[in-house]
Amino acid sequence: MADPSTPLLAGKVAVVLGASSGIGWATAERFAEHGAKVVVAARRLENLEKLAARVDGVAVQCDGSDFGQLEALAQTTLERFGSIDVAVNSAGLNRPCPIKDITPEVMHEVADIQFFGATYFMRHFANAMAETGGGSLINVTSATAIAVPVSLAPYAGAKAGINFITKVAAREYGPDQVRVNALAPSFVPTAMNGFGGMTPVDEARVEINEEAPIAQAFLDETPIARVITVDECADVALFLASDLSSSMTGQVIPVDGGNHLCRLPNFGPAPRRRN
Repeated sequence: MADPSTPLLAGKVAVVLGASSGIGWATAERFAEHGAKVVVAARRLENLEKLAARVDGVAVQCDGSDFGQLEALAQTTLERFGSIDVAVNSAGLNRPCPIKDITPEVMHEVADIQFFGATYFMRHFANAMAETGGGSLINVTSATAIAVPVSLAPYAGAKAGINFITKVAAREYGPDQVRVNALAPSFVPTAMNGFGGMTPVDEARVEINEEAPIAQAFLDETPIARVITVDECADVALFLASDLSSSMTGQVIPVDGGNHLCRLPNFGPAPRRRN
């Protein structure tokens, strides 16, 4: 964990979308610990208000798939604080589904927030940063977009698209001193995962039984042989938000204990084999 005795974001304004739980919640906490003025946004206003009180921040209800609401979030932040120094998009959902069973409903539910919304987020927040001298934009993507998973085509495909657009945005906004990077976690226990063997601790953290099948499956494919936490993801977000990473843009950083070097466990039936 980064040492909060040396604030890395003192005086900076940070927006965290998808902050009502999981990695987004932990990231907002970490940014506040390091001196940032934090705007937290998501669909679930009740959770946001609880987090805003905890971090002395501002809660704004926002649908991460909606072009107009994302634009309003950026403009409201600019009007209130005068600048946006850091913007993190941690909004997301997953609908595991093999390709043979994909429906338009599944594809749109996932892609609307994971691909279209994430692209809109980059547009609005990078534009806002460009207007006020630059900043750091961070997309939370996934190691499933680096490795090749089974039954995660909608989710992993959308995340892979955003990994690529992250690089395009880094080129386009570089002259405006806007850095655009992504952190790509592998399996991180959060409420969104929905696997067995987990006990909620708070809105961000889940205690996991490492004997649970999902934990064992990842431990077997992770070189450092332990489960990654939301706090470790928040620390990488802090690094990317701070001047410690001032030379970095267009990077997709796996936060996965090396899982992307091995393989992802299957999330559905094993692929059929030909005789």
